[in-house]
Amino acid sequence: MTNSGANTGGPSAAPRRRSKAVRRLVIALLVLVALLVAADFGAAAVFEHEVSKRAQQQFDLRDHPSVKVGGFSFLLQAASGEYDLVTIDAKGVPVKDTLRDVDVHADLRGVQAPLSDLVSGSLTQVPIREVEGQVRIKAADVNRAIQENSNEVVSAITNLTIDPVSEKAVNTAPAEGEETEEDGAEVADQEGTTAGVKLCGTVAIAGQETELCVFSIVSLDGGAVTIAPKRLELRNGGSDVKLPTAIQGKVLQLFTRRLDPGSLPFKVTPTSVTVERGVLSVKGKAENLVLGR
Repeated sequence: MTNSGANTGGPSAAPRRRSKAVRRLVIALLVLVALLVAADFGAAAVFEHEVSKRAQQQFDLRDHPSVKVGGFSFLLQAASGEYDLVTIDAKGVPVKDTLRDVDVHADLRGVQAPLSDLVSGSLTQVPIREVEGQVRIKAADVNRAIQENSNEVVSAITNLTIDPVSEKAVNTAPAEGEETEEDGAEVADQEGTTAGVKLCGTVAIAGQETELCVFSIVSLDGGAVTIAPKRLELRNGGSDVKLPTAIQGKVLQLFTRRLDPGSLPFKVTPTSVTVERGVLSVKGKAENLVLGR
């Protein structure tokens, strides 16, 4: 009986030893992965901080912009010395007196920053293969610009909204009793020097709350955005409100504005204006630039 107990105990000990060895190996691998991930995040944070400092100087910003490195594994990209995508975002940038909350965005592709320069702290200039810059003007700033025309109607507009519409919808009034056909999906896929926009707000007319919508063409004029109103729609309690043609013309003139959001990042030349929900956007591209020069 004693021999029988020894025989059953011997074989079972080997699987237990193998199981412990496997657990140790798994734990060691998990620790190694965690250390590599921590090192990856740490190195990325150092790089992002360095780029943020240079972007702040180059964009002449009050605060450090947000910088993020895209792509898989920062350390693998750092080893090659080139990064697939680096995004820079600066929010709430004041531009003169009217535009107080402009967002600045830049996508940097093919960013070259050798790991040795990064580690030694000698990184001074960062060559970039391609840059796409963008500035975004929000509805509150557009409303402030319109109210500068100093008229009782426009100065009383509240809750201004911005929505994309097709240029056809801007230039074509709907049939009697029908609503304007809007095609935001079509507009969203197009980028050019003009775009359709619907600006809507609430205003009191004859003591009643009325929705006022101005259909306009926005166009790129140098680096600025011009708003050219074409027609308006008024609705009160779901019913259309008609104004005399002469009065409509005077109201439309009050929405004519030129908005200058300042320079695009890296002095990129503006090439297109687009309309998104709540935002007028100016974009441009450039190649072979240097950050920090």
